[in-house]
Amino acid sequence: MKGKIVYRFETPAYPGNILYVNLIRNYSCTNNCLFCSRPMSKEDIGKPNIYENKAGSFLYLETIPSVDQILVGIDKEIKPEDEEVAIIGLGEPLIYFETVLGVIKGIKEKYPYLRVRVDTNGFVKSRFKDAVFRLEETGLDEIRISLNAINEKEYAVLCRPNAKDAFVNLISFIRDCTTTSIETFVSFVIGFEHKD
Repeated sequence: MKGKIVYRFETPAYPGNILYVNLIRNYSCTNNCLFCSRPMSKEDIGKPNIYENKAGSFLYLETIPSVDQILVGIDKEIKPEDEEVAIIGLGEPLIYFETVLGVIKGIKEKYPYLRVRVDTNGFVKSRFKDAVFRLEETGLDEIRISLNAINEKEYAVLCRPNAKDAFVNLISFIRDCTTTSIETFVSFVIGFEHKD
C-alpha cells in the first residue's frame, strides 16, 4: 500500500476546501508524544490509526517526495473551491525544512490566492536559527505549533523529545513567529491520561 502525498478530509472542524500535504518519511518526528496516533513500530504500519481513519488515506511514505512531486500532486488534486493548503501529516514536516520551503514557494507562485499553513512541533529552530524568517520570506500565512505543556518538565514527560533543549527552542520559535506576519497559533493537549 502506497502512502498519499496530497490528500483531503472533511470534519465539522475542518471544511473540505483544504488540501493536505504529507511529505513525512516513515512517520518521522523529533518527539515521541504519549498521545500521538502515528505508528511507533514497523509492526503498526498499515494498521488503522485515528488520523489516517479520519483522512481516509494511508500516509506512510517510504521516501521523501521531492518538491516537484508534491507540486504535481497539488496540481492534480486542486479544486476551484479550495482555499488553503496545509502541510501536515503523521510526524513532523519541518524535519524536511528545505523541502517545505520549496513547496510553499511553489504554491505561492502558482496559486497566490491560496493560504498556506504548516502544523509543527516547532523544534526546527535547533537546526535552523533563522527558520521563522525563512518561512516568512516564502509567504507562509499561518503556523500551528503544538506546545502541549506549560513547562519544560511537563513537556518532557508528555512529548518525550529526542533532544534536551527541545522546550527552550520551542518557546524561542514561538516568540520568533509572533514577531512576523505569519499568523501564529499554539495548541495544548488537555484531558490526556496515560494508561501504563
